[in-house]
Amino acid sequence: MSKSGKRKYYLLMSAMLGNIIVALLPGYWWYYSVGGIVTIKDSLFDIYLQFLGREYEIINLINVFLFAFRSYVITVSAYYLYKAYLGERYNYMLIMWASYLYILDPIIAYLISNYLLGLFIKVNYPFFIIGSESINVKDKGVEVSMLIQSYPYIYYWIALAVGTLNLITRFVKK
Repeated sequence: MSKSGKRKYYLLMSAMLGNIIVALLPGYWWYYSVGGIVTIKDSLFDIYLQFLGREYEIINLINVFLFAFRSYVITVSAYYLYKAYLGERYNYMLIMWASYLYILDPIIAYLISNYLLGLFIKVNYPFFIIGSESINVKDKGVEVSMLIQSYPYIYYWIALAVGTLNLITRFVKK
């Protein structure tokens, strides 16, 4: 308890400060490339898409909305940080959910490749790729080998650490 008689939630304040830091990080969380044909770099607050060597203007519009979302996350986290300083407990779990669900990126790529593209061409895509792996695509007697790259950036690991801290604050009441 502080001198004012109110409990201060230092761990919760650290988590909210971590949310603000994650929202301010300038880089992407995850990188994904299919043989250089499609390149995607994304985070909760920014996305980059290149298809056949071209960037698309619609991505800039999406990034405007993601910037507004980033501002919202910073504002809510700052407010909850202030409330924790005053001794009131509010958890904001967005960074936890987002960072944990980002693990699904390689699994979503597997489902799209094997089941959606698999309706048209034969694809043997591995279940989970982190790093680089070559896959073979067969269609009408032609076999093409493509290098798949899928990996997190350091900013993802920072977001995951902050997300884990948020999860801990959900259960620790001090």
